[in-house]
Amino acid sequence: MQFEECREGDYRIFVGAVESARGDGWLAAVVVHRVLDGASAAQCQREAWRDDSLACGYRWPSPSDAIQYALSRAREVVRRRPHLLTC
Repeated sequence: MQFEECREGDYRIFVGAVESARGDGWLAAVVVHRVLDGASAAQCQREAWRDDSLACGYRWPSPSDAIQYALSRAREVVRRRPHLLTC
């Protein structure tokens, strides 16, 4: 597994590449949290969107390709499809 995280406005994006169980590529995964202002440290984030198998489970040839796709998809959801976010 390989992971990266970044901030996009009021959202914190966690993306990952998970090796396929069959060893034939890498799955892209994403979790987006909304960062809540004024909340205690224990409640500063709330999950807004998650997809553990982006692109219907497509297997990317490298972990960097999977991570790049996941990051691109997460930014698209935050910027252009806010109706998909739960909070």
